Amino acid sequence: MSDLDAYRSLYVAESRENLEGIVSNLLVLEKGTDSHAIDEIFRSAHSLKGMSASMGFSHMEEICHALEDVFSQIRSGRLEVTQSLVDDLLGGADDIELMIDEIEAGGDGQLDHKDQRVKSLKRWLLADEEKEVVKPAPKTPAPIEPFSSDTAGDMYEGPAYDQDYGSGCLTYSITFSLADNVDNKNLRGMLILQNLESIGEIVTCSPERTIVEDDENFTGNVTLEFRTNAGKGAIETILGVSDIKTRTISEPAIPAEVSGVPLTKDEPAIPLTKGPSDTGVRYEIHVEISSSVDSRNLRSMLLLQNLEGVGTISHLSPKREIIEDSDTYNGVMDILLSTVEPQEKIHALLKGSDIKNYSVRVEVPEISKEPGAALEGSDSTSFAGIRASSADKAEKKREVKNIRVDIDRLDHMMNLVEDLVINRGRLEQIAQQYKIKELDETLNMVGRSVSDLQVMMMDIRMIPLNHIFNRFPRTVRDIAAKEGKEVDFVVEGGDTELDRSVMDGLNDPLLHLIRNALDHGIESPDVRIANGKNPKGRLTLSASRDKDNVIIVIEDDGGGVNVEKIKKKAIERGLITEEIAASMSDQDAYDLLFQPGFSTADKITDISGRGVGLDVVKTTIASLQGTIKLESVPGQGSRFELVLPPTMAIVMVMMIRINGKRCAIPITNVAEVASLAAFPIQNIGNGEGLLMRDEIIVLYRLDDMFGRSKSEEVIVVLQNGNRKGAIIADLIEGQQEVVIKPLSKFVGACEGVSGVTIPGDGEVVPVLDVKAILREGGQKSGRKSGGRRVKKMIKNVIADGDLAISEQQADELRELGNIGAAHAATTLSTILSTMIQIRVPEIILVNLANLRNYLDDVMAAMTVFQIQGQIKGEGYLILHIPEDSIIRLTNIMIGTTELNREIDDMDRSAINEIGNIMTSSFLDACATLLNIIMIPSPPSMVIDMPHAALESIIATQEIKENVDEVVLFRTELTCATHEIKANIILLPSRSLLAEIFARMENVIAVAKSG
Repeated sequence: MSDLDAYRSLYVAESRENLEGIVSNLLVLEKGTDSHAIDEIFRSAHSLKGMSASMGFSHMEEICHALEDVFSQIRSGRLEVTQSLVDDLLGGADDIELMIDEIEAGGDGQLDHKDQRVKSLKRWLLADEEKEVVKPAPKTPAPIEPFSSDTAGDMYEGPAYDQDYGSGCLTYSITFSLADNVDNKNLRGMLILQNLESIGEIVTCSPERTIVEDDENFTGNVTLEFRTNAGKGAIETILGVSDIKTRTISEPAIPAEVSGVPLTKDEPAIPLTKGPSDTGVRYEIHVEISSSVDSRNLRSMLLLQNLEGVGTISHLSPKREIIEDSDTYNGVMDILLSTVEPQEKIHALLKGSDIKNYSVRVEVPEISKEPGAALEGSDSTSFAGIRASSADKAEKKREVKNIRVDIDRLDHMMNLVEDLVINRGRLEQIAQQYKIKELDETLNMVGRSVSDLQVMMMDIRMIPLNHIFNRFPRTVRDIAAKEGKEVDFVVEGGDTELDRSVMDGLNDPLLHLIRNALDHGIESPDVRIANGKNPKGRLTLSASRDKDNVIIVIEDDGGGVNVEKIKKKAIERGLITEEIAASMSDQDAYDLLFQPGFSTADKITDISGRGVGLDVVKTTIASLQGTIKLESVPGQGSRFELVLPPTMAIVMVMMIRINGKRCAIPITNVAEVASLAAFPIQNIGNGEGLLMRDEIIVLYRLDDMFGRSKSEEVIVVLQNGNRKGAIIADLIEGQQEVVIKPLSKFVGACEGVSGVTIPGDGEVVPVLDVKAILREGGQKSGRKSGGRRVKKMIKNVIADGDLAISEQQADELRELGNIGAAHAATTLSTILSTMIQIRVPEIILVNLANLRNYLDDVMAAMTVFQIQGQIKGEGYLILHIPEDSIIRLTNIMIGTTELNREIDDMDRSAINEIGNIMTSSFLDACATLLNIIMIPSPPSMVIDMPHAALESIIATQEIKENVDEVVLFRTELTCATHEIKANIILLPSRSLLAEIFARMENVIAVAKSG
């Protein structure tokens, strides 16, 4: 569907409304002078003309232009309202109605007698000009402006009506020069000549028209002799464009054709025409455009416009739309032209290097059987018949296809639809409860109708973003001009639709972002040139759909965001400390820009610098259930991305129960659902978390909202933008389409709840505000004021002897053990096909010489990995499994329950495999967590007394540095049938242990801030 078809129905509705205003006020005006009626007529005609020009309906535009000129003369008091004048104006209104009917039916609004109608209206203007020339002084003492002052401003809104180059025309000598920076002087020169021909006649042109049109040596200097009755003001308007460097317009001579005989009171104001001259001669013209022409379409359209300047084209083959933009057009045209101009003028227009062949043949018009009739009747007489026929046509029944509805009524209707959706769910539950067949069948039909009604209402409320995007080009132009910047503003995706409720709050945020891009982002031309950039900056505003969301992007190619400047400003204002600034990521620094009152501007302007922009944007976008993200590359530009729901009325949610209480989560905020048994809860620093596929997910408890549940079984991973978190639920009830209602003012704000909904059973269910939950959770587990991280001593981390360990290092060891154990449990559960949980109840930092004091003196299996890779230092990772645990693990693997037996070869094989799985999984989890590469050596396995095994390992070690401190992770494995004890022993070199502590500090800091 083309853009024209997309706006056709809107154009028809607006046009009919304007037409009704013209007709009703004309009838008021006929009864007596009414300034308000004249103003309303003029406004309606001007609006209708502007809309028609933008839609490309040229016939409608020309008639509206002529009507507007007449109304302008009436408003200025220079034209008296008479019955015959009102008849002609109403006839023009009837023609407009005919064209609107054709446009509504899919046509292009062509009117066969358009030229006659325009001439009929224009004669009132000519008669008024003749009165002014004849009468020595006007009746009114006030000076009267020339006619051109009312029409000059509209020259670029489309082609004017055909000119009558007879009485009232003046001859001007015109010289103009095009500016040096004009890209295509030939095309610009031709457009200026055509604009002049729309109000008059070019008598002579130097250089010749063919040189202006396509000679590459054309300098842009043109001298004309020009005749027109539109006045000097109209010429000045056409030549007042920025592409013209200089211009001169000579004073006109008084035309000889103006009659000096005054009109009597009884004489009609409209002069009678010479009948045959109106019709003129009809010429059959055949034209072939040369095949060497780059754009046959453009050349042909220019030729048609030139021919229309001297006459009327009554037939054209092929159709105009094919000539204008079809790739299949071969450059051949057959034209039927009616004109009063001599044949030589047609030949002059057809002479040019771009035209290969042409022929002009005169078609002899039929002579009326009553010769006197043509001479006696004027155009006004003939148009009475036309108006009568149009009046008859107006009696037909017209179906009203477009109406305007107050938005409050639509909102009320949407509320009723939402109630239907709620009650539909209630009826469905009743039908399932009582299993009534007839009710089920009826509900299926009602459900479809409610769904269709819901979709229809949503479509009615959806509005293209162009409604607000189209406001910004002017804003960008004005701000760029004021700031002395050159900006190329590009708008894309304006046809993307949003709900009206979302659209209403979007204008101000977008305006803030565009102002920021122009003021802070895009540099001045001299700075851009110095940086090797194009002096003209580029600002892009685009919209697109992504699944269920609408993405709006504001992007510029300016200087980008200065992170160091942000940090400096934040430190000055006391928002962060220097220590926090040093470890802060770029994204964290960008977040500071959204703080209330924060600004990096060095000086306050009327555009920005007061710090009231981006915080307003973030707050408003959040109220629309959306998110905003900033990306920037220094020296290359910035990109703001807004993610918005297309509608806030009816959404899909996931119903869950926490501690037996029901709540709803918008489905767009649910990233994943998993079993808690597959991902055990681990302690991370001061809080809890989960390791899900090498990703740390922070766990947020909702105990203060729902109480602590005793039957936690399901993990729901929430996501808002790039931030993730998890909550624990009892069960998932499923997905459901619901209506979200905001909290009542009597209830007040409730942190973590964005609204409520009522499902089919009538229960009031809170809808979780995922963004607030993740933000609040992050604040609770993050940094406190002053930038110091809260550290908590974990009691089951023990330092042996004289070894010292800080609270922070205790946290780091505990997190390392939990993540490694969780990863190992997941892998082991998959291999053994049974649920294995591993926890680390105790961690001991011990001297190597004292390690034997913490190991039972019983037979044990040890699986050993040597650690190397992208790390500082080396070490060993050992899995120590006592004798009774060896037998239990083997029983799980082979499916037996016998415990009183000796360790045999099957046990050795099973423990070797289990040891490899657990140790390599732990090592892999640690490497992923620490963001380094650890390369294990081929594992070795020995079953012996632990002290003998350790002594043999230490004796054969090839670690370059001494191993003084050992980290012992007490490990407990549990499954449905057995409890198994084991130990994971980390023997690191000094440099490896130091690197592990340093990297774990960074991991914990990132987890808490995210």
